[in-house]
Amino acid sequence: MDEREEEKVFISQLQKFWEQRGVTIKIPQIGGRELEVFKLYKAVTKRGGLKVVSANKLWKEIVDQFSFPATCTSASFTLRNHYQKLLLAYEQKYFFGKEDGYIYDEEMSSNRKKTKIGFEEENQQASYAVEAEDRQHQMEFSGQPLSTLLNQNYLKVEKAETIFFIKKSKIQAQASEVKRIMLAFESRIDDELTFAINNLLMYSCNYSQSFLIDQYPQLLDTITSYIEDTIKQISYLNKSYSFKTCLQTVGQQQLESLGQQSRKSMQVQTELIKNQNVLENYNSHISIIMNDQTTEMAKPSELIYQKKYIDLIQGNYEKKAECKHLEKLRTLFVALRNLAMIRSNEACFMKQDKLLSFFYQILLSGADQELSKSALEIFSVLSKHIHLKQSVYMDTFMQKLIEILNGESYEDIGLVTETLRNMISISDNESIIEGAIGEYIDQLARLLIYQNQELREIVLEFFCYLSDLKMATRLSIAKHPKILQRLVAILSIGQIKNNSLKQQDQRSNQDKINEKHVKLAAITLNNISQAPAAKQYLLIFEKELFLVAASDETVTPLLSQILFELSLVE
Repeated sequence: MDEREEEKVFISQLQKFWEQRGVTIKIPQIGGRELEVFKLYKAVTKRGGLKVVSANKLWKEIVDQFSFPATCTSASFTLRNHYQKLLLAYEQKYFFGKEDGYIYDEEMSSNRKKTKIGFEEENQQASYAVEAEDRQHQMEFSGQPLSTLLNQNYLKVEKAETIFFIKKSKIQAQASEVKRIMLAFESRIDDELTFAINNLLMYSCNYSQSFLIDQYPQLLDTITSYIEDTIKQISYLNKSYSFKTCLQTVGQQQLESLGQQSRKSMQVQTELIKNQNVLENYNSHISIIMNDQTTEMAKPSELIYQKKYIDLIQGNYEKKAECKHLEKLRTLFVALRNLAMIRSNEACFMKQDKLLSFFYQILLSGADQELSKSALEIFSVLSKHIHLKQSVYMDTFMQKLIEILNGESYEDIGLVTETLRNMISISDNESIIEGAIGEYIDQLARLLIYQNQELREIVLEFFCYLSDLKMATRLSIAKHPKILQRLVAILSIGQIKNNSLKQQDQRSNQDKINEKHVKLAAITLNNISQAPAAKQYLLIFEKELFLVAASDETVTPLLSQILFELSLVE
């Protein structure tokens, strides 16, 4: 076959290659004649491919093989662009034998970066269609100056030398992949578990298309079984086994009493145990298995201590294995947290009693900070469905929440406050939360002046629920030396807003937040005023309430009712 026939076969294969991907190519022209694509491909691949040619600046050498007219002043740049568009994917597929999707971006070579566009096997057709659309779009604008592209597509971009187009692909769960995930949790194969947990985390982050658990009924069951087995393999999570127990059994003094010679003997034994399996060498003499350098038989008591010493050393290897299990468990909890935040999945989680019990145990034990944090975030979402009286963890769970609430981590405090706010909206939980008011009211009072507005709003909503319960609870709130003062201070925010923004028709988002806070504070004060014994504590702020009622129309009805109740006090 001569070179001309080879060129025809190559062009045919190239066109078929792109047609399979939904792209119709057209051979470009340079200097008034059609580009010799086959010649360009051979010249580049002969030198090691596009990456090598660009890195070693060999484009000038390739241009010299073509008889371009003198008017083509940017032949190197043009050839490189045409090669990237037409031949790069073909080169990666057939010259380097790589899978579709590994495309070296020469423009990023200066930053030593490599972009990878992943294509899943079951999404190839959809991905090829998107890629075809992108390539067609690029071919339409090829040859146009950068300024034209900026004017057409990026009117607001003024000074831009380089534009990076980042393609965002939708991450959709396929039934076959979810089945593989469930099989991975059942098989416990390390590589498959890594695939399963990483993909589950990826699907849980796809907010454009939510991952609905009810479509895969057995998924949470297999995950629960995996979590149970994994906790058993992590010593400090599984309370039935602890690495310290082995140390206490042997005793430091007993180890020291063995003497230097015995310690040396045990080091030799350790190396032998690593290389010889005692069960496989049961016919060998004990002196050969335990210590081939000594002929004396060891005393039974000494052998016991020596074996326990070896168990301590082998425990280090178990510790390393525990780290892998723990890392997977932490990642899995993050994925479960993301899935729990999808409203449609809340009911599915609440049906999994065993899984919820693991969440309770992880949070209550506090053995691992990351796992406890994920469990707390899960409860902050599911708490709107939790009935404390139906849970065996009712007392310990409330104690743990109050402990975190009185802690120093404001992020965790926000999660606990949200959990309490959600739980108090359920009538069965009111008496339990109300009964513990003395343990958390001081911290909630401090949060009323916290700078985070979202957290302050949650606290105000909680006070609205709390102040609508028993009269004794309303009196407890009124008696607190700071709560009424800070609620009235929040009311004054609305007064300042109305004085400064009377002429503006449009309100900012900050104004809407302030208005909501003012209304929540007014509702709480109105609820407190219904308790006869609490009115005397409100009389101190009668003047401030009157000024706000006269200036802020949004809360005038509520404050007028409070002022009326105060006027009845003798």
